[in-house]
Amino acid sequence: MAVMENIAWGEVAELLAPVRNYWLASVKTDGSPHATPVWGVVAGETFFFYSQRSTVKAHNIAANPRVVVHLESGEEVLIVRGTAEDCGRPGDSADVMAALQEKYDDPEDQAYLPTGDPAYDVLYRLRPSSARRWILSDFDDSQRAWSLGEP
Repeated sequence: MAVMENIAWGEVAELLAPVRNYWLASVKTDGSPHATPVWGVVAGETFFFYSQRSTVKAHNIAANPRVVVHLESGEEVLIVRGTAEDCGRPGDSADVMAALQEKYDDPEDQAYLPTGDPAYDVLYRLRPSSARRWILSDFDDSQRAWSLGEP
């Protein structure tokens, strides 16, 4: 088995950026896990996602902000651990809203963006603490890791 190499946060952000759907795992107040798909965007190497405050994920994050974000793929894996920081109403972050509009530009997407539905009333910023990355077809040689304080 090869030695796991470091990955720079900038590369992690680049891997997150083009993805359409992400999985977000949070912790319910009873300690059980909760996973749900979310849309998000990378702006300035920071990952943002949004929700409605009435959702299970938003209640979970309010009680315990620790989350895991990962890609849909089990073949090209990226898992990021961190905390979700409440940034307030999405409309208060014009640059993030513009990035979301640009990324999710299909007319059918508009109803699911904060600009198209005011029920999406909370924007979160991911404060990462660690990340793991590998490609299944080259598992031993493709493993990379990042953690807070690493390049």
